[in-house]
Amino acid sequence: MFRLASVRIAVLSSLQTRRLLAGGRRLAVGPGTADYQRRSIFGTRKALSGNSSLRTPITVTTIAMLAMTLGFVGYGMFFGPGNQYPSSVRKLLRDGGMAYLRPSNKQDLPKAVEKYTEALELLDKIGCDDPKHGPDATHVTGLVARIAAVYTDMGDLDNAIRMYTDLLHRILGDAGMEDPRTQVRLLMDPSLDVGKRQDILRALGCANKLAETYEARAARSKRRSILLADPDMHSADVRAASRWYQWCLQVVMLTYQNHFNHQQLAQNLPLTSTPSFDPATLPRVFSIDVVTSLFYNAAAFFASHAQYQYAVPLLQRALDLLRPGTDSGKEECVCQSSVLMSHLANAAVQTSELPRAEKWIFDGLALAKKYPENSDCLNSFIALTYDLGVVYEAAGKSQSAAVQYRHAAEVAKAVDDAEAEQLATRALGRITDI
Repeated sequence: MFRLASVRIAVLSSLQTRRLLAGGRRLAVGPGTADYQRRSIFGTRKALSGNSSLRTPITVTTIAMLAMTLGFVGYGMFFGPGNQYPSSVRKLLRDGGMAYLRPSNKQDLPKAVEKYTEALELLDKIGCDDPKHGPDATHVTGLVARIAAVYTDMGDLDNAIRMYTDLLHRILGDAGMEDPRTQVRLLMDPSLDVGKRQDILRALGCANKLAETYEARAARSKRRSILLADPDMHSADVRAASRWYQWCLQVVMLTYQNHFNHQQLAQNLPLTSTPSFDPATLPRVFSIDVVTSLFYNAAAFFASHAQYQYAVPLLQRALDLLRPGTDSGKEECVCQSSVLMSHLANAAVQTSELPRAEKWIFDGLALAKKYPENSDCLNSFIALTYDLGVVYEAAGKSQSAAVQYRHAAEVAKAVDDAEAEQLATRALGRITDI
C-alpha cells in the first residue's frame, strides 16, 4: 500500500476533464452483487485470495486536508518581529534566513541550521537571566520550529524528531507531554490566557508533526513488504507515531466531549459518551479544519498499518464535520469529502466488505464529478474508479473491471500521475491475462 503524494495536475481544458470523468459506469446492484460475503469472494477464487496486488489501492493524500500542519508550518516561518530579539541574535537569524529563505536550488541548509542553532543557544543563555526570552516564549519556540523544519528539509529525521520533542517539552513540560488530560483541563478553563491557549494549539500541531516524522522514519527504515498494509506495530518509530497521534486525538476528543456535555447540561439534556460531530457543537478553540485534518492524518496512519477499526470511525467523523458544507455545495468541503470517501472505500476493499465499498465508491464519485477541475476531486476520482474495478474483479466481472481500470489509467495519465497510471495499467494487464 502506498500513500500517494499530491497529484501533479497537467493543464486540462474544462471540456477534456469533464469528458474523462464522464466515462465511469455505475455497478448495477442485483442478486449477484448485493450480498457478498468476505469468505465467498476472497476465499473461493485462487486468483483473488492469493493475490495481494488486486487489493493494492490508489490512496489520495490531499493538500487541502492538511490545514493544521500548514498552520504549524506558518508558525515556524513567522514567529514574531525581529526587534524582539537581542541584536546579537538578530544577526544570526539574518544569516540563517539568507541561507534558508530562498529558492530551493539556492538554499544552503547546513549553514541555515548552523546559524539558527547558534541563535537558539544564545537565546537560551540570555533567557536564563531574562524571563522575556525564556524557553517557552513564542519567539523562542518559533525558532525551534524553524530548526525542525530545516532538518526535515534536509532529510535529517533524527534531528527533526529531536527538535519537535524539544519544542513540545518547552511548551508543555514533562507532565503535559505525558498526560493529554492536563491540556484538556486548561482548554476547558474559560479564564485561560489567550496566549496560553495558542501555545496549546501550537503544541497540538507540533505533536502531529512529530507523529508524521516518526512515521516517515519508520517508512524509510522498513524493508519492502509484500503485504498490502503492514500490520506490524512493534517498530519503535511506529509505536511513537501511534502514541503522538493518540495524544492529539485525546486532547481534541476529550475537550470536545467535555464541552458538548456542558452544552447538554445547560439545555437539561442527558450526557453522552460521544459528541454529535456537528460543527455547531465544536468548542470555539477548535476549527473544523483542525479537527478534520487531525482525523484524516491519524486515519491514514492507522490504515497504513491495517488498523481499520481505528481508521474508519475517524474518517466517518471527519465526514460528519464536513457534511453541512458538502450539502450546501461548498467546493472545498465537497472535494475533501470525496477524498475521505476514497479512503473509506479503500478500507472496505482491504477488508473485503464489497457492498460497503460499493456505497462509498458511488457516493464519492458523485461528489468528485461536481468539481472536476479541483485537484482533490480529480485525485479521488482516479482512486474511486480504480476501486470500482477492484469490486468488479472480485465479483468475477472481468470485462467491467477492465473498463474501470482503463478509465483510471487514462485519467491518471492525463494528470501526469505515473504511479496511479502504473497501478491501474498493471491491474488491466492482470484482467486481460485471465
